[in-house]
Amino acid sequence: MTKLFVLIAIFLVFVSSCDDSRNATENIPKGLVNLVIDLNLSSNMHLVNPGTHLYAEGGVKGVLILHDYDDNWYAYERTCAFEPTKNCSKIWVDSINLQLVCGDKTSTKFTPCCESKYMFSGFPTQGPAAGRLAQYYITRNGSLLQIYN
Repeated sequence: MTKLFVLIAIFLVFVSSCDDSRNATENIPKGLVNLVIDLNLSSNMHLVNPGTHLYAEGGVKGVLILHDYDDNWYAYERTCAFEPTKNCSKIWVDSINLQLVCGDKTSTKFTPCCESKYMFSGFPTQGPAAGRLAQYYITRNGSLLQIYN
C-alpha cells in the first residue's frame, strides 16, 4: 500500500512540473464581444476563402476574425500577449509571411511594438510572448459567423 502512495506522489509531482506556459493566455484584457458577420454581404464575402481575415470593432483593441488555410475559423482580441496594455501592442496579419505580428501600422509602414509573432492558430513562434493570443468563441451557421465571449 505504501508503494502505491509513493507512486501516486511521484506521478503528481511529475504532472505538476510540466511546463504548459506556451498554451496559457497571459493576462490579456478582453472586452465584451457579440458580433454577427454575414458572409453574404459584399464587404465580408472574401472571408469564405481560406487564408483571409477581417478586423472588426469590439473587445479592447478590436477583434481579428481569421479563416485559416486549414478551413478553421479563429477570433482573437487584437491585443498582443506581451505587455498587452501598451498603446502599440496591437495584432496585425502579415499576409506575406503568414503570421500575426504585434505593432503599429500606418498606410505606409509597420513599426513593431515587440518581436512577438504568432501562428494563425494564436500560438507564439517568436519573441517575448510566452502565451497564446486571447481568443473569442466563433461559430458558423450557414452564411453567418457569430463571435462572442
